[in-house]
Amino acid sequence: MDALRTDLYQLTMAAGYFHRGKQSDIATCEMFVRRVPKARRYLVAMGKERVLDYLEALSFSKEEIDYLATVPALKDAMTPDFKAYLANFRFTGDVWAAPEGTIVFANEPLFRITAPIIEAQIAETFLLSTVNHATMIASKAARIVRAAGNAGVMEFGTRRTHSAAAIDAARDACAAGFIATSNVQAGMKYGLRVMGTAAHMDHGAPLGRSCV
Repeated sequence: MDALRTDLYQLTMAAGYFHRGKQSDIATCEMFVRRVPKARRYLVAMGKERVLDYLEALSFSKEEIDYLATVPALKDAMTPDFKAYLANFRFTGDVWAAPEGTIVFANEPLFRITAPIIEAQIAETFLLSTVNHATMIASKAARIVRAAGNAGVMEFGTRRTHSAAAIDAARDACAAGFIATSNVQAGMKYGLRVMGTAAHMDHGAPLGRSCV
């Protein structure tokens, strides 16, 4: 499942490869950062586990295939043979990744995938989205921990990001050295220490006035 968590062009390119008989061609793709700011010369690699979980479960359901047949850019490409290929689609490639929490630098691979070209193509969007976000959070968290010195730093980001992203962001921050998170679901899911203060609600606010 989750095969449609991608950009349309990944699927139109996959169809192009298939109809030209290239589905067995092997490609090796690397993800890396070309440049980092002078004041932030390193990154903390994160997101590997989520990408591996995605690749292990990656497949197209009948409902997803039927939907793709209605997309104008794909409609003509959705032949019976291509539909059958998608119905049996599984990721079969090899993956190398920097271990979670590893310090990496510019032009150093975070991920390397060697797979049949369509499999590598379809994996690209999810990999970029997941690793970019996770690595951004962990790298920023590492710099905050370093700046804090001996003081413990807690993660309170749930109110400032998408609710689904907040759970993984809490894990990424704690992996980089934060001592706790305010997100209770992240605490349960990842075994993180959960801490908090008090809500910003003003219990004395007059009726009709915002309390957050």
